[in-house]
This record gives sequence, structure tokens and C-alpha cells, in this order.
Amino acid sequence: MPTNLHDAVVAHVARTRFPFPGQKTWPADYVTLTNVPQRRRSVPLGQAEHFPDIVIVDGHERTREIGEVEMTVDAAAVAHLRAGSAAADDLTPSGVQHFFLYVPSGLESAAQMLLEANGISYAGVRGFSISADGAISIVPFVTKGDAYDHQ
Repeated sequence: MPTNLHDAVVAHVARTRFPFPGQKTWPADYVTLTNVPQRRRSVPLGQAEHFPDIVIVDGHERTREIGEVEMTVDAAAVAHLRAGSAAADDLTPSGVQHFFLYVPSGLESAAQMLLEANGISYAGVRGFSISADGAISIVPFVTKGDAYDHQ
């Protein structure tokens, strides 16, 4: 899938899931940032930095949640997925990091296996699809954080 589809999925996820429409539990001081098409907020990646697709910060500029949209499931992504997870808070009911991974529908199991095989804490894995008319849909696959997020 070309980059423009990636960016469309990032924008859709940021707009419709951080927060969900009508969500009453979303803290008033949380701000949703995206790093596409312009880089705005990074997280440490060893001696370098990584720009996750979606970064949620609070009113004190602390990183709270991270969302990554991957077009493939590949071991080459492990380092930046680990960095995104580590940067997210762990203030979930189960204590996992507030880290969400979005992959094309059909790749959810492979994404979950990649995260678990590499010890990457996550709150959820989601599948996405794009219809012929460009409509994007998100389907929860597994949720380890807050049960409310499984929608």
C-alpha cells in the first residue's frame, strides 16, 4: 500500500479513536498529535529518535498513549514498536503500556505474535481495511488494556 494510504489511516485513527466519538472518559488535557505528514513529536530510540504515527500527550507534555500504523508485519519494525511501547504510560487496568498497533486486516495474528515474541507490551492490536470508495474501518482484534477500548 502506498504511503498516502498509510497517512489516511493514521488521520482516521487519530480522529476516530483518540478519543472515540462521544467518549466521556478522555482526559480534558489530552492532545492527539500525528507525525504524518509533518513530524511533531518523537520518542527515544536508542541514541536516535523515532516519530510514532500517533502520540497522545497530556497538559504537562507527558506522553500518554502511542498508536502505530504498519502496512506490513515485519521484524524490521521491532525496534520502533518497542520504542513506542516504552514511551507510552502503563496506566491501564491491566498495567500494560498504552500502545496500540494497527495493521491491515488479516495481519492481526502475525502482529500480535511479533509483539509477544519480542516482549513488547501493548494495549491493543487492531485491523484496518480500506474500501474501494476509500472508507476506512477499524476492527479490534485483541485488547489487553481497558475493556472500553475494544470497540
